[in-house]
Amino acid sequence: MDDKALNILVYHCRNLLLFENGGRKSFARSHPGLRLVAVPCSGKVEAHHLLKTLAGGAQGVLVLACAEKACQFLEGSYRSHKRFDYARSWLEELGIEPDRIRFAHMRPKDLGFLDSILEEFSQKLRTFGSFPPQQDPLTSFQNTGF
Repeated sequence: MDDKALNILVYHCRNLLLFENGGRKSFARSHPGLRLVAVPCSGKVEAHHLLKTLAGGAQGVLVLACAEKACQFLEGSYRSHKRFDYARSWLEELGIEPDRIRFAHMRPKDLGFLDSILEEFSQKLRTFGSFPPQQDPLTSFQNTGF
């Protein structure tokens, strides 16, 4: 198994209260390559955010949402899951592994769950090749028709 740190971005709902006591920096330090982005609601994460995050160099994207019945904004978690499914369909269409993005419902303040899902997600990402696929820039330029 490769011990190289993976570049993973996690969009998480603020209402999950994951880092209310200032543990965000220490958690991120214990997971090299991890970036955490708190959003007001997971329903604010659009499909294009997930795709752009991958295009920007992330090897994986994780969206953490409240349980559907516990969403403070009523339909935020439901909408987020629909957008996640839409982004997966685009990845399939583009020939990119759809498992590079992951969605999970979780209970507030459950850092143990976050640790376990990050471990599982990291193992899955390591089974894939590099992303974006490494290719010769000259070859990709020549294929544009210029």
